[in-house]
Amino acid sequence: MAKLLNLKEKGLAGEILRFIVTGGVATVVDFLVSYLVASVLPDSVGVWKEVIYTAAGFAVGVVVNYVLSVFWVYKNVDENVNVRSTKNKLLFLALSLIGLGIGIAIMIGFDALDQGVIHSDFENWLGFITKGNEFSFKSFGWAVLFFGFKTLVVLIWNYLSRKKLIFKSKDESSSN
Repeated sequence: MAKLLNLKEKGLAGEILRFIVTGGVATVVDFLVSYLVASVLPDSVGVWKEVIYTAAGFAVGVVVNYVLSVFWVYKNVDENVNVRSTKNKLLFLALSLIGLGIGIAIMIGFDALDQGVIHSDFENWLGFITKGNEFSFKSFGWAVLFFGFKTLVVLIWNYLSRKKLIFKSKDESSSN
């Protein structure tokens, strides 16, 4: 167990733990940037408000994720692989955008499920703060479940795609 919690080790367990910590940090940064941008944008921009603040949070979160991934997460990378090259930076961004698309698709699916079957209005669970509604444990529970599932799927996508295509170990590089 002590070896599993060693965030400095070069093994797979340490790498996965560092990846999860990095994802958590990037998620918090994404949320905070989104919230800050949303708070300064006027409602008059319409649906573009959601697009702008979501994209801003995503962009800063991806940069944080990239920097932490390059300098901290992946310690067993083949020295011949230039993870800081323009090609790999663009690949990192492309893989992240695919992850964003997967996450959006999952949430659209959950929204359809909620509207058609569950009827919890999970997207508006914060209505008790913003609209003075009563707090709904049902809405909050579904929001946490849906967000957690989406985060887990995207986390797995991000780790596997980056590990296979960018942050290759010496063994993986020589087998290609």
